[in-house]
Parts: sequence; structure tokens; C-alpha cells
Amino acid sequence: MSEDIVYELSSNCRCTVYDSETDSEVLDDDGNPVPSEYCDGCWQDDLSNTEYDIIEPWKKANGISDSDSIHISVERATWLNVSGYGVGKATLDSIIKLLTFNGDWTLKLTYDGDKTLTAQRWSHDEPTGTGIFNFRLATDDEVEEWRYR
Repeated sequence: MSEDIVYELSSNCRCTVYDSETDSEVLDDDGNPVPSEYCDGCWQDDLSNTEYDIIEPWKKANGISDSDSIHISVERATWLNVSGYGVGKATLDSIIKLLTFNGDWTLKLTYDGDKTLTAQRWSHDEPTGTGIFNFRLATDDEVEEWRYR
């Protein structure tokens, strides 16, 4: 049995001040890393790691290619606790667009090392998190129905 691979993506920069002399992060008086005044590429690093360690292995395990469409469903999302789904291409860009919005959010993507990919989102309106987003290959009917929404 494989161990879960879990990555977080956030709309907020997580870069910190780095001290090259001590080869470590600079810490504040409380022992927390000091946030950097500029982003040094954490978003691109996080995307690359997520794609390489989670999305690509999941697609390979399920026989899914970039041109295939996937179905992502969730119960209990937004402040209204609604259920819903989306259909998009099996690319990280498409997945991010389906799971996020214009605002502050954090996504936790989990791959079980076999065939299951899930996600959960936190935001201002979802402080305790959404329900679990489930991923699978979309059927032809779902792709067609989504196209006409």
C-alpha cells in the first residue's frame, strides 16, 4: 500500500527571507519565518512539484492523457454548502481553474499513490474547508452536457 502524497497550493506567496550566511530562513522573535517582500517563484515551484508528483502519476495510473476530459465533483462547497461538478481537460492549468476563483484560497491535493486523486479547498468563505473534490475520467455524455452549460 502506498503512502499518500499531499501538496498544498495557495494564492498567497509563501516565500521567506533567507540568510545565505547561515543557510537558513530568517526567523522573527516568535520563531516564525519572516515573509519575503517579493515572490521568488514559490507558485511556479509548487505547480511544477504538484504536476510531477501528483497529477502525472495519477493520470498514468488511470490511463488519462492531457487531451482527455476529467470530471471533478464536490459536496459542500462555498458558504452555501452546495454540491456541484465541473468538466475540464486533464491538465494542471484546467484543474486549478476548476477548483479556484479570483480571491484568496488554499488547495490541498492528495494522491493515494494508486488511482485516487482528491482535493479540498479553504478560503475566507470556507474557513473549515470544503467537502472533498473527487476526480475521474469524464464520460462522453458529461463532456457534451458541460459544453452546453
